[in-house]
Amino acid sequence: MGESGQNRMDILHYFALDQLFRERRKVRQKVYVVADLMGARREGKILRERDGRWLVEFFPAEVDGVMVQTARRYLSLREFEIHPVDQQKFQEYIQTLQELYTGVDL
Repeated sequence: MGESGQNRMDILHYFALDQLFRERRKVRQKVYVVADLMGARREGKILRERDGRWLVEFFPAEVDGVMVQTARRYLSLREFEIHPVDQQKFQEYIQTLQELYTGVDL
């Protein structure tokens, strides 16, 4: 995929995540993600978005036998993955957006 194709996917992913985040916020639920943090794969939840970056609060976890406390980081979409519990709904939003914008130059 070329750079324009990757930019298009980034835009679609951003809007799909924004839609999922807003839907979940209405019912007081979170969107869960997975990312590499401090050398370990960590799970967390999205708290908010600002300037195209998402504030993720990572849950406490055991890393190399040491308990690591909660951490918050602003991450771009390329720095985390949607957690498997939310992946299906996220993919549905992406598919809907792709259908809506087929043939539109983003």
